[in-house]
Amino acid sequence: MKNLSYVILDGNLTADPEERTIAGGKSLANFTLAVNHTANNQEGKDKEDVSYFEVEAWEKLGENCVEYLKKGSKVTVMGNLKQNRWKSPEGENKSRIKVTASTVRFDSVRKKESKVA
Repeated sequence: MKNLSYVILDGNLTADPEERTIAGGKSLANFTLAVNHTANNQEGKDKEDVSYFEVEAWEKLGENCVEYLKKGSKVTVMGNLKQNRWKSPEGENKSRIKVTASTVRFDSVRKKESKVA
């Protein structure tokens, strides 16, 4: 049986999405999502906090993100968690968890400029 690693995040982009083409010609867009939430401090009182999540969107989904999203855009991302592992040049084991988006809902979309005659 497969295990579940599905996540839903609602937040704002910290910068414009970046697009690149990888080996094999597939397009990939990357962006970071800031998610605000409430956490308890040491005294047990609520405080506002923010968490940052790296998101990757492939092919047409990524192309749409690059075209329509910009820094500050509000989005809801649904996707799977993926852990990348590697060794640093110093031989240390490193890892990073990313979200591979299956859906990105554009909650605030950049308006296309309208032409005035």
